[in-house]
Amino acid sequence: MSIEDDIARVEEHIREIEQRIEHLLGVISQAEESGLPTERPRAFLVVLKQTLGLSRDHLARLLADQLTQGSR
Repeated sequence: MSIEDDIARVEEHIREIEQRIEHLLGVISQAEESGLPTERPRAFLVVLKQTLGLSRDHLARLLADQLTQGSR
């Protein structure tokens, strides 16, 4: 797998996580409006945000590696 393939895969992963976060925020909002508990979805939201941060870090490393390889 090339570095370009890795970058594309991580970018797609980031988009998927962002979509899941948006959906989950809607779920939390609806639950709050209905008076339902939100502890579990909020805990999952924290995990998704942490995963998003790690994925963005991974993408940054891949892009840096790509630049390094390109300058050789």
